Amino acid sequence: MTAVAGTPHSAVQEASALSDESLRDLFAYPDGLQRPWLRANFIASIDGAVTLEGSGRRLGTDTDRRVFARLREVADVVLVGAATATAKPYVDIQMSEDARVWRMSHGLAPELPVAVVSSRGVVPPHLLNNATVPPVVLMSAGASAAARRAVDQSGARVKEFDGRLVTSAAIRDALGGLGLHRVLVEGGPTLFSQLVSDNEIDELCLTTSPKMVAGPARRIVDSASHVEISMERRGILVGGDGTVIVRWART
Repeated sequence: MTAVAGTPHSAVQEASALSDESLRDLFAYPDGLQRPWLRANFIASIDGAVTLEGSGRRLGTDTDRRVFARLREVADVVLVGAATATAKPYVDIQMSEDARVWRMSHGLAPELPVAVVSSRGVVPPHLLNNATVPPVVLMSAGASAAARRAVDQSGARVKEFDGRLVTSAAIRDALGGLGLHRVLVEGGPTLFSQLVSDNEIDELCLTTSPKMVAGPARRIVDSASHVEISMERRGILVGGDGTVIVRWART
């Protein structure tokens, strides 16, 4: 079954009953996009924590990891903040041959680039020096001379913006200008909170890990004020390991 982003769908499906290709079809972005569609992907415990002892990976399950890979395979670009880019290995995101075939048959590039939002222009060297799939760097005019020099000397595609911060609207406009319309937001919570606060998120794929963890962990979104974005359920995947993945899109 292929889910169309503009059509509500509340069917519950067993992830194990779907092939990888069926999962790609299920999570494919809407056709005919004229501007970037920002889809976020997060995992949380039953009680809403995004980390267990400081690590989100400890909440992960086999079902979540499998769907996570498919979400990347249907995107034009992965969008992350500078801290997340530093903390995780975003070099050479691997695509299987099956995934490349699916991508090219749907008008996507065979490889997946990473876009890093860093107002200060600080991007991990290992990511800047990725000659195979150069990153996109979204930085402010307030970046230091050293940071600007490092970015300029790399093969990255660079978009620079006036002011001290890179705004949510600027992020969307910049990615659209590069033809990157299928955007997968992988965090961290600071960038995602900014996008939600600015009403710039179109979709959320939220995995509920079958764990309760309590403790001081934060939510997937933090904001100084309440923000209301009405969303509707577009589908539910369940795993035999207790995982529940719900796809939400703005109404």
